[in-house]
Amino acid sequence: MKTSVNQLEILNRATTMVKKGINLQQSLNISSMVELLQFKLMNGTAHFLYMKKDGSIRRAYGTLLERVVENNTAGWGTPRRYYNCQAYFDIEEQAWRSFRYENLITILN
Repeated sequence: MKTSVNQLEILNRATTMVKKGINLQQSLNISSMVELLQFKLMNGTAHFLYMKKDGSIRRAYGTLLERVVENNTAGWGTPRRYYNCQAYFDIEEQAWRSFRYENLITILN
């Protein structure tokens, strides 16, 4: 059985969320949304909503386009994905932001 890297990433993310107490169906849905969001961020800009640490909802416009990332990266820190977070470059604030995978609410058009 051939499994693509994306499917393995989705399952790994979902497993991590299940360990945190989120049910399996919701974990798989969020993991699939994260995969779609990463695709949109890498190929242009994405408009999405997520819950901040304080419980408020943030509407974000972000990107991970290579030319933007190269011009706005300094240092050799640990990638956010090791902490189950999605980092993105906020277009409105011109700064790096991140959120936990399980806090992603939706992707807007």
